[in-house]
Amino acid sequence: MGYRVEKPTELFESVRYNTKTTPELREAMKKKVLEIAARIEDREGRMKRIRDEYEIDSERLAALVIQFQNRDSDFVSYQAQGGASRDTVVPAGVIANIIREREMIDSERGQIRKLELVLRNLPETELYNDPRTGEVRSRQPLHQLSDDELEFLGF
Repeated sequence: MGYRVEKPTELFESVRYNTKTTPELREAMKKKVLEIAARIEDREGRMKRIRDEYEIDSERLAALVIQFQNRDSDFVSYQAQGGASRDTVVPAGVIANIIREREMIDSERGQIRKLELVLRNLPETELYNDPRTGEVRSRQPLHQLSDDELEFLGF
């Protein structure tokens, strides 16, 4: 025999899973910064291997990216690859991969900058008025996080 729950959200109303203390938040953010930095390093390694494999130097890469992003024509020829006289032909998918990896690295660096900004500005204590005495005291702040923020930080 099964049971039916009419309003499943009411089961979790008293659960305060989205409230975190500053030390918990700080630890999760530092861990996330390290994780993203490792991902960036991995992406840069893949890009270096691709560039070495197809003998793509900076000048040739710039010319190929410009040629790849040229949308003036419906037909694109990759026979004249950046004016290079090399024997290796670089497929369009490789250039698209390099461009996408660079975009992802830029995005991840932005995430790191944002996390470091928040980390620098997280308060260790906050002041409040004691409701019974009116005295100003300090306490450890609590932070309310959204479900997306909790998932991003790995809680």
